[in-house]
Amino acid sequence: MTLPIPIAISSCLIGQNVRYDGKHKLQTWLESVDGVEWIPICPELEAGMTVPREKIQIELHAGQKMLMAIESRQDWSEKMDSVAAYWIEQLQIQNVCGYVFKSRSPSCGLEDVPVYGGIPGEVMELGQGRFAQRVHEAMPMMPLVEETQMESERLRKEFFRQARMFQNDRDFG
Repeated sequence: MTLPIPIAISSCLIGQNVRYDGKHKLQTWLESVDGVEWIPICPELEAGMTVPREKIQIELHAGQKMLMAIESRQDWSEKMDSVAAYWIEQLQIQNVCGYVFKSRSPSCGLEDVPVYGGIPGEVMELGQGRFAQRVHEAMPMMPLVEETQMESERLRKEFFRQARMFQNDRDFG
C-alpha cells in the first residue's frame, strides 16, 4: 500500500470560505485525485486578515515589492513574511512534496500577479504573490503549480509525478 503523499494547497481551492469576498474556489479536479494528504493553507488568514476582508495587491515602492491593502493602505509585507517563514519550516517538517497555489493571488500566485506602480491602477509588471515567492525561494526544488494548471489531466499527472520524485529524492537522497 502506498502512503498518501503530503501536498500543500491554498485553502480556498478545497472549498474553505477564506477568500477576501468570503467565498471559496473549490476545484472540481480534486474529485479525480486520490492518494494525497491535502494540507490547506491560507496565509492571508494566518497573517491576521479577516473574512471577508479588504482587497490587497502587490505594489512597487522605492524598488521594493510590498503587500498593501488597497483602501486602508495597511502594509502586510512583514506579517506575510513571518507566516511564510513559519510555513516553510512546517512544509519541511511535514515532508510536503508539492504545493498547489491559487493563481493571480497577491499572496499565493506563482506568476501573472499584477505588480502596481506609481500611477494608481497602473500595472508595472507581472510577478509572484508574496507568500508563494518566499516558499519558492526557500524550496526551489519542490514542485509548485497553480490550480489553473491542475485542470489539465496531463499537467496534473505531471505535477504528481514530480511530487513523487521529490519525495523519493528526499527519502533516499
